Amino acid sequence: MKFRVIGDVAVVGDSGRVRMASRRQEQLLALLICWRGRTVPAETLTDALWGERPAPRPGKNLQVLVHRLRRSLGSADRIRHDRSGYALLAQRAEVDAWHFTDLAERGRRALGQGDPEMAAALLHEALALWGGGTAYPGLHDVPRLAEAAADLEQERRRVLTDRIDAEMALGRHAQVIPELVALLAEDPLAESSAARLMVAMHRAGRRAEALNVYRRTRTVLAEELGVEPGPLLRELEGAILRGDEDIMPVPLQPAGPGPVPALLPAPTGDLTGRDAELREITGLLLGPPVLCVVSGMAGVGKTALAVQAAQLTRERFPDGQLFVNLRGAGTGRVEPHEALGRFLRALGVAGALVPDGLDERAEVFRDLLSDRRVLVVLDDAADEAQVEPLIPAGAGCAVLVTSRGRLAALPAANVVALGMLGIGDAVDLLSKITGRAELREGGPAARELAELCDRLPLALRIAGARLAARPHWTVSRLISRLEAEHDRLDELTHGALSVRAGLALGYSGLAEPGRSLYRRLGLVESPDFTAWVAAALLPAGSREAEDVLENLVEAQLVEYAGTDAIGEPRYRIHDLVRLHARERAVADEAPGAAVAALTRLTGTYLALAERAHRLQYGGDYTVLHGGGARWDLEEPTAGRLLADPAGWLRSERLGLVAAVEQAAALGLSETCWDLAMSTITLFESQGHFDDWSHTSRTALATARRMENPRGEAAMRYSLGTLEIFRQRYAAARPHFEAALRIFETVGDQHGQALALRNAALLDRVEGNVETALAQYGRALRMLRAAGDQHAEAHVLGSIAQIHIENDEGETAAPLLEQALGVYLELGDARGSAQILNRLGLLYLRQNRATDAETAYRQVLDASRNAGDRIGESYGLLGMGEAGLLAGELDRAADYLDAALALAGTIGEPFVAARARLAGGKLAAERGEHQLAGSMLERAAAEFDAIGLPLWHERAREARRALDMLSSPPAPG
Repeated sequence: MKFRVIGDVAVVGDSGRVRMASRRQEQLLALLICWRGRTVPAETLTDALWGERPAPRPGKNLQVLVHRLRRSLGSADRIRHDRSGYALLAQRAEVDAWHFTDLAERGRRALGQGDPEMAAALLHEALALWGGGTAYPGLHDVPRLAEAAADLEQERRRVLTDRIDAEMALGRHAQVIPELVALLAEDPLAESSAARLMVAMHRAGRRAEALNVYRRTRTVLAEELGVEPGPLLRELEGAILRGDEDIMPVPLQPAGPGPVPALLPAPTGDLTGRDAELREITGLLLGPPVLCVVSGMAGVGKTALAVQAAQLTRERFPDGQLFVNLRGAGTGRVEPHEALGRFLRALGVAGALVPDGLDERAEVFRDLLSDRRVLVVLDDAADEAQVEPLIPAGAGCAVLVTSRGRLAALPAANVVALGMLGIGDAVDLLSKITGRAELREGGPAARELAELCDRLPLALRIAGARLAARPHWTVSRLISRLEAEHDRLDELTHGALSVRAGLALGYSGLAEPGRSLYRRLGLVESPDFTAWVAAALLPAGSREAEDVLENLVEAQLVEYAGTDAIGEPRYRIHDLVRLHARERAVADEAPGAAVAALTRLTGTYLALAERAHRLQYGGDYTVLHGGGARWDLEEPTAGRLLADPAGWLRSERLGLVAAVEQAAALGLSETCWDLAMSTITLFESQGHFDDWSHTSRTALATARRMENPRGEAAMRYSLGTLEIFRQRYAAARPHFEAALRIFETVGDQHGQALALRNAALLDRVEGNVETALAQYGRALRMLRAAGDQHAEAHVLGSIAQIHIENDEGETAAPLLEQALGVYLELGDARGSAQILNRLGLLYLRQNRATDAETAYRQVLDASRNAGDRIGESYGLLGMGEAGLLAGELDRAADYLDAALALAGTIGEPFVAARARLAGGKLAAERGEHQLAGSMLERAAAEFDAIGLPLWHERAREARRALDMLSSPPAPG
């Protein structure tokens, strides 16, 4: 495919000219071409395309325009898109403007190296691309394209002059006179054109005409500018008058190329696991002029990768490769002024001629590289300000930067971000360094060693070097030394290599409060976190804290980990970084500062979890609270986080578990048990029973250790409730009995009522109906006295459940209506779904299939909207049972299969057993008696294992009915 912007704007493919669907597509393609394949920020493109009259949605309009242009080109691969913007992917020879510039550079180089024959051929080929036309014709109403056209036209004139110089060096003076006459006519003030024309005419034997050119030029200069000709023209006039034959055969001939610097370090021989990144960088360097930034944390292998890419592309830069370590991460930073001095001396500028000022050095640097192909490698850059003066302007140059930051403010930078190695590559690197067979095989020990090194290349190199230097050490021995966290950074040191030293450089480059946040983040146990955690740790306002956190991200000490379910950016800190941060916390934190920070953090988790529970339940219902300190986030941050309280709880699940652990470690018993209880709603609805058990047992142990009886009772109540949800009813009773005794001792009637409510449920499932009703009645009175409407509605629903199971629908219905009214008033969709689930059961018992389906559909929708997977399983089950009752067997089977699958996923054995019971009945309806018998037998066994005698008997009864249906009729 050929792209033309000189003389015509067109794309020509194998089948001929490609039709552009709109002028706007031509403008977009031309803009991408004038950026010479570099990535163009989306904002730059929208500004250029729409100017002062932006489209209503410029970003979306640009996306649509790019999509249509790709379709016109017949290839989505031609236009690359990344976070930085858009770029045209094409070879130099495919784009006439790029090909022209390439030929011009090669021609000038040949001329400078004393090969005028080659120079003339190349420059003639470059000029032939124009064919008398202009650049970007018809598109000059776009200012950026008008500028690009003017730049190309200026370059065309320069190429013409260079070609004339080459022809004159070959003695072809007479042939170039017409072109020089035309050039001087276009610009009569151009002394360089006049000088060339005088030399050409004199060497062609036209001495009088040469002197006439001088006189005309002198007259024009006097009339237009009031000045005399410069020394070059005056010297030429004198030489011609004297009859000198050997006068300046090639006026203004470029100087020789000067030194060719080769400053690249030697490549790393065992670069591993970076094939994709290496291909990306070398592809960029081999294409149009590029600025590439390789970013990543300390020790991730940025320099090794950059040097390898630079070495692989040396032939693309025959005029030299410059390299400087800018030392941006720590002390001894190399300023741009010093770096430019080194570069200029390497490029042949004598020390005495190197300017003093930064701007002057940058100007000389850009001028020297304006028509050369040089690769500039800037290692360990701190920021954009350190890099910008070191960027050459030459179209043939490229810049490769390594930095802990992304340096996103550099114009048109292509960023290649390096992360940790994959586990396979990490093991491979260890194997290459050590040569050990046990590591080449990639067994468990090799993988464990790689993980202890955090799959960080620097740490892996150190570990490998230690094993290579100690052949008597086994891999297991090194692993045992690394397992102790407090010694790990000591162990990851070998000679001049040190993980701690690399991290210390990054830490030393931070300003306060960045250092404080870094230290305190190392103490946080959560695997990831959002920006509000920084606000609690500092403490600071949300915006200020987020800015400090982003500085740590820029320094590659904290990593962006994606966006959570409520749209909040999440961050993480790698294990080795965490260990270093903890070291600095021990060494640098003021006494008590770290404890105060973690106390604020756990207090913030508690305040948010309490508020999330309150928003979900309509108040502080079905929960007990302690006297732990809260730390409230400012508005509107807290409101934004809890706009979806269930979503926030789901996003922060691991953080909440870690906060309970940290409160326990700090001896904050009240915060610990309160936080554990406030998160039950999350663990219950999502089926995270292991988290529920862990947090409650952690808080129970802390309450006992700190002699906190009310906290102990609350956690016994929590663990009993967990056993109910696990349908392990016998294991639940001791917890409730203990909780009731302690609540009564401390005089907590609300706690007693909640424990009584759940103890009554045990009596109900065990068939002790009268005892259950009495317990429920007592709990109901105490809950009303405590003002816990939510728990009151729950008890009403439980009492109604007993009446449903006894076929007392007339008694159950008003209780359910009363409970549903309470939940609706509280705005509790999940509580409402639980009552609707019982209504559905009532309708099934009354053979009202349509009403049951309506109720269960509401249960299903509400549960899915709330992310309540347990509620969803009940909704699916109910829809299946309603379909079975209505005789819609295929639809019923689909719902029952879905209920069974979900119940197995979330660990809900009661729903699974009921789904099998209904599925057995459905199979019997279809005449699949063998399948029906198997399902009913399994359902009965599962009900028996759970401890539900009533449901066990229902399954046995269904099996007996199946047996009777399957038995042959009695004779006679």
